[in-house]
Amino acid sequence: MYIGNTNYHPSPPNICPHCHVVNRPEPKWEAKTKDTDNVDSNISVWQCANSECRKLFIALYQLVGTKPQLIRFLNGYPKGPDWPQPILELENGNGEDNEQSRFIITYLQSLEAENYGLNEIAGMGFRKAVEYLVKDWAIKNNPDDSEKIRSLWLGQVIKKYYDGDLKDILERATWLGNDQAHYNKLFEEYDIDVLKELIALIMVELDRQHKMNHYIETIQSKK
Repeated sequence: MYIGNTNYHPSPPNICPHCHVVNRPEPKWEAKTKDTDNVDSNISVWQCANSECRKLFIALYQLVGTKPQLIRFLNGYPKGPDWPQPILELENGNGEDNEQSRFIITYLQSLEAENYGLNEIAGMGFRKAVEYLVKDWAIKNNPDDSEKIRSLWLGQVIKKYYDGDLKDILERATWLGNDQAHYNKLFEEYDIDVLKELIALIMVELDRQHKMNHYIETIQSKK
């Protein structure tokens, strides 16, 4: 793969931006180019190896420091973060039987909007993703309250079903998310990247709590 006049051998994409299945996509074509900021780049066409998909997609590579890295996909949804397993397995609390949770779908759509420079839309999308995650997780752990959780405002769900540092971070993610939908912003000093970082912290904490509860329940004293 050429970037500028140098041949590199970067790691290939390991996931399809269409079906989001981890696999080894097959390279089909590539060309060196420059992006809109005149930065040396490489675009390459790949075919998903998942037999149920097999779609083509385009990847953009650029140098980060001295190493070539995948910057983003130019069609399909962006890769998104590395989802913790409990997040991947989270079911939609409204009973819809989708392949992915509404949280992941909304997050990826928001990420795609951001990659196209549509920050006004992306910010509101990330706010919506937070609400899906908060409510669906609360419903998962409190199934008898599912109807109540669906009807409550987001802030009410956070106060009733979350506590500690997680509650504090969720509140702040909500504040920054709400800012994205308002005419006047209260937190001008914080941008979408901070909101995404808070969402990442939330996922880490949910994953940590899930694992702790799992091992506390399954590993019992034998004395």
